[in-house]
Amino acid sequence: MSQWLFSSNSPVYKTGLASVMLLTAIAVQAATAVNATDNTTPSGTPPAIASQETAATTTNTAPNNTLLAAQLQPSNKALSDANQELLSRNAQLQRQVNDLQTQANVLVYESKGQLFLYGAFTVLISLLVGIFVSWLVFVRRERW
Repeated sequence: MSQWLFSSNSPVYKTGLASVMLLTAIAVQAATAVNATDNTTPSGTPPAIASQETAATTTNTAPNNTLLAAQLQPSNKALSDANQELLSRNAQLQRQVNDLQTQANVLVYESKGQLFLYGAFTVLISLLVGIFVSWLVFVRRERW
């Protein structure tokens, strides 16, 4: 009886598994709903005050950010050099890919050729064995 209840094909097991999955989905939705309706920021300040503080800090640091972005922007020559380097690396990798594909094709054709030769040798040997056995049978009959 206990094996029937806990087997993977039992209806009790399937119902229990479906219930656990449903409860998990409901709990996740409830958690996101609670987080969405919360009116305070993680620091405990109301959102209106937190947004004013954020706006004040961004206005103070905005000129510094634009200067930093302007300083970190690469020159056209550096971009051109990097582009040329990447293009040459791409061409080199493409050549390597083509070489490896050629090697793979050669290996495939060699293995097919070897299988053909094995088959041809098998047919030849079986033909020779068949001729030898038939010769033995006919020579022995003449002796009887």
